[in-house]
Amino acid sequence: MTIPELPRAVLIANRGEIAVRIARTCREMGIRSIAVCSEVDVTALHVTACDDAVLLGGATPAESYLRADAIIDAATRSGAEAIHPGFGFLAADPRFAQAVLDAGLTWIGPTPAVIAAMGDKLEAKRRMAAAGVPLVPGERLADDADEDTLRAVARKLGLPLMVKAVAGGGGKGMRAVHDVADLGDAVAAARREATGAFGDHRLFL
Repeated sequence: MTIPELPRAVLIANRGEIAVRIARTCREMGIRSIAVCSEVDVTALHVTACDDAVLLGGATPAESYLRADAIIDAATRSGAEAIHPGFGFLAADPRFAQAVLDAGLTWIGPTPAVIAAMGDKLEAKRRMAAAGVPLVPGERLADDADEDTLRAVARKLGLPLMVKAVAGGGGKGMRAVHDVADLGDAVAAARREATGAFGDHRLFL
């Protein structure tokens, strides 16, 4: 088996604790780490933990950490040879993984095909069901589900319920519900969070 050559510089397409941990590992391996940041994160810990940083601009994730084109451009301009997505944001987006590869960079993570199969939680559940794996009962929520629909789904599935984003990861877009009266607010909050974190508003219970 041929062991691939390590990249000399890795751009970390994330923020927070996961980016700090990746930067620490890069340093231990003698790899230069490059952070990306929004305008509000220029003094954040993940920026100081890396050897270099590239400002993506914008204040929200949609204007910064969810901009695949800006992240790939930052990698190219900073001399990165690879991109590590961390978790959340674009880590579960197969189009981003493919775009990184198409740009001639190394993608540190599952292949785009694997991400497409497992990054979308509804698709992952469908594949597991087809393989005969026992699953917790669940159901996709319609975008326009009203209170009556939510209550009907809750009665069908039973309590407690987990409202969960179809995309992304890292605990974003998740709410535990123990009382049906709280379901509407939990769905609204999870949908807002999922949209902001992943650019995908889809939810399931």
